[in-house]
Order: sequence, then C-alpha cells, then structure tokens
Amino acid sequence: MEHTNQLNLTLAKRRTTYAIATFCDTWVVSVRRFFPLFLAWGVSGALPVAILIVTVIMGGVFDWKAGFGHPAWGTVVGMLIPAVFIGGLWAGWNYIALKVVRGIPVRASDIFRPMNQTLSALVALAISSVLIGIGTALFVVPGALLFLRFQLTAFYIVDRNYGPIQALKQSWDDTERVFVQLGLLDLMMLGVGTLSAPLIFGPLMVHIASTVASAEVYSKWLTDENNPDFPKLEDLD
Repeated sequence: MEHTNQLNLTLAKRRTTYAIATFCDTWVVSVRRFFPLFLAWGVSGALPVAILIVTVIMGGVFDWKAGFGHPAWGTVVGMLIPAVFIGGLWAGWNYIALKVVRGIPVRASDIFRPMNQTLSALVALAISSVLIGIGTALFVVPGALLFLRFQLTAFYIVDRNYGPIQALKQSWDDTERVFVQLGLLDLMMLGVGTLSAPLIFGPLMVHIASTVASAEVYSKWLTDENNPDFPKLEDLD
C-alpha cells in the first residue's frame, strides 16, 4: 500500500512538472513566434466582423427593397453568413498554432482550411459553445469542466480531419487522461489572464498563449508526430 502511494505521488509530481514546463515553454514560443501568431489572431478575429458588417448591411438593403419595414430574412441571412467564416477561421487559427508548436513554417493561406474542416469546426464550435454556455449559466464549475474536456477539439479536426462529433468525443476521451495537469495548466493561464487584464495587450497575449498551450498539450502530451498512437503521459520523456 505504501509502495503504491509512493508511485502515485511520484507520478503526480511528474505530471505537475509537465504542466509547469508546458506553461513556461508556451510563453517562450508565443513571444518568439509572436508575429505570425498575432497576424493569425487578427485575421481570425477581425475578418468575420468585417464580413458581418457588410452582409448585414446588404441584408438590410434587400429587406428594404423587398418592402419590409423592419429587419427580416435578408438581415438574418446576413448574420448567418459570417458564422461559416468564424468556424473556418477558428480552425485555421488552431492549425497555425499547431504548426508553430511543431516548428513548421507558417503560410498566410494556412488560416483558410478546406471546406470539410471549416464545416466540421463550425458545427463543433457551435455544439461545444452551447454546452459550455449552459454549464456556465447553471453553475460556473460545469462550464469550466466542459471547456477543459472540449479544449482540444479543433486539433483533431485540422490535424486528423475528424468530423465534429468524432473530434468532440476524442477530445473528451483524451483529456480525461491528462485531466489534472491540463486543469493545472488552465488555472495558471487563468491567473495570468486575471493579473494582466488591466494591461492593453494582456488579454491578447493570454489568448494567444492559451491556444499555443492547447496545441502543446495535443502535440507533445498526447501524440507522437511520427506515430499517432497516443502514448501514456507517464511514458513520455
């Protein structure tokens, strides 16, 4: 019994070390590769907003010409069109973070993913956002736990071409194996985010670093890039 407890303690310390090392490495990578990460973040955030403004205005003009005295179907369609870009650019943003972590050169076209990945990302993002939102509304802890379990979804879509349900399920299954250390990593990110919130670039850097951290977890904790079988964390060096 004592021997088992000692092994569990040793494993807990090793997993804690993984979380701390990943946290530190994440910030080093984010600073070194800030320029491509910042551009990807800017495109994935600004482009859907610009498209939304244009399509909503066009939808409003269509409704006006159709004789509606208030926003109608044209406006609704104008609001839905950017959703496709949001899903696709979310996939592209995570894809670029994964390439940065793996040391692969980033191209401008990486932000735009194939249509099947775009649609998968859109559906997965919608499902996970609704579930996390419901969990947060009911009580904060369920929402945080759901966020943790779905945290790696995008990487299965852009790296393995999984569909939305398969990606959500894979993220749910695999994060169970690294639940404690991933939770610790997220808590450290949350702490930095809280402390840096008053700073102008604080939230931006934390958002970039958080995505890079998730990519590190997916690429280095769970997978071997040359062998996609998932080794146990305690078998990694």
